[in-house]
Amino acid sequence: GASPPRMTLIDVRGSRLEHGLSPPLLEAVAEHLQARRQALLFLNRRGYAPTLYCQQCGWIARCRRCDAHLVLHRGEDLLRCHHCDGRQAPPARCPGCGKEQTLHPLGQGTQRVEAALAERFPGTDIVRIDRDSTRHKGSLEALLGRLRDGAGQILLGTQMIAKGHHLPNITLVGILDADQGLFGADFRATERMAQLVLQVAGRAGRARHPGEVLIQSRCPEHPLFHHLLRQDYPAICDLLLEERRQGGLPPFGALALLRAEAVDTDAPRLFLEAAATRAADLGTGEVMLLGPAPAPMERRAGRHRAQLLLQSRRRPPLHRLLAALVPRLDKIPGARRVRWSLDVDPQEMF
Repeated sequence: GASPPRMTLIDVRGSRLEHGLSPPLLEAVAEHLQARRQALLFLNRRGYAPTLYCQQCGWIARCRRCDAHLVLHRGEDLLRCHHCDGRQAPPARCPGCGKEQTLHPLGQGTQRVEAALAERFPGTDIVRIDRDSTRHKGSLEALLGRLRDGAGQILLGTQMIAKGHHLPNITLVGILDADQGLFGADFRATERMAQLVLQVAGRAGRARHPGEVLIQSRCPEHPLFHHLLRQDYPAICDLLLEERRQGGLPPFGALALLRAEAVDTDAPRLFLEAAATRAADLGTGEVMLLGPAPAPMERRAGRHRAQLLLQSRRRPPLHRLLAALVPRLDKIPGARRVRWSLDVDPQEMF
């Protein structure tokens, strides 16, 4: 069988990046193309650029209905929200200062990296696979067909390309931004990032030619990368489990997340404060109440969002409290003004 790919970490702090691509990664792409092999570049961010930015006054394009930036999509020439799917044309002049020709794309999405690669490697067939390029029926299979028959030389994509595709001629994998999952609001973010890196890395050298994986990071000292480079999966597991143990997080504890959202700004918080009071009246015992607090994205699709976290070292006390609390929630004054849900063992905290 194929041997595991060689993994290398590229410290990009202080590097001059070409639209997110470091000189060592670009050199490696050139070498593999010259050897008539294919390269895979992974960036889990679709669109042209994460947002539009005014270099004069610092204005940033934000969604009117969500606490999120609008993403610039070049093909449609639109600013789009990836949360509520709101869309608008890019302004001709800055809405902040009124000046013209001061608005510039900020950051990289797959479309912008595709354009940079086309400029750097003219005549190279670049296959971009993300939700935007695979919207139409049969488009994903057509794109994969170009790679399988050898026409496509560089595969660029989001997590859609991480698993399930056997492309034996790919010998280089470049991960453009491995830091995306290190600092998320969700305690599972680092685990998901490690899974993605390993899945994407597994695309390299699946046939007779050895594979090479280059990982770009601004946090090269992070212990996770130390274990990833050695492909020491038990050590990765131990690292993540120790973090969970210290925080009393699953599997060393049980969680439930009570979420509330409403058009009115204060309604979710007031509902959850009342829910927390009723939980305390029932006697929380071993269950700790955290919040209410604004959700990581406080406003989404025009609705304000908040959450109350219930945490316990043991599962039975949490379930007893929830069984007593849930029937009381609809009796809270103002409960009809909010949309609430209870998520036991939440898979994401967003």
